[in-house]
Amino acid sequence: MRHARKDSRLLPTLCMLATILVLSALTVGARGQDAAAHKAWMDDAADLQDELREQLLAKSGDKAAAAATQIEELLARTQAYWAAKHADDIAAIARESRTLATEAATAAKAGQFDRATEAAAMMAARCNACHDLHPEKR
Repeated sequence: MRHARKDSRLLPTLCMLATILVLSALTVGARGQDAAAHKAWMDDAADLQDELREQLLAKSGDKAAAAATQIEELLARTQAYWAAKHADDIAAIARESRTLATEAATAAKAGQFDRATEAAAMMAARCNACHDLHPEKR
């Protein structure tokens, strides 16, 4: 009988340990999903940058503006992703890039293709600067 009492006192501790282990596994899994989602956003952004360049060369303002707007939306997610990881330098680059994407969209829609091309080039340079920092390895 004494043995049963000791076992029953251990039960809450064992349940708490099991809960901690499950939550830890879920957190690690969620981080992996976040990283995979971020990589997918970056792949999409690269495709959209190609689309933006092509549409600016074709002088297609509405299509260029649409691509730049989609890039800005992906960069908003990217900014939030890195801010949550307390990578303030990377979040700042994403914020700067968002501003440039918005400038490119606005200029393209107004038919100011030189200005839109310049903003898109500056945005691409900021993106490359971020990639050169390899924040995913932090």
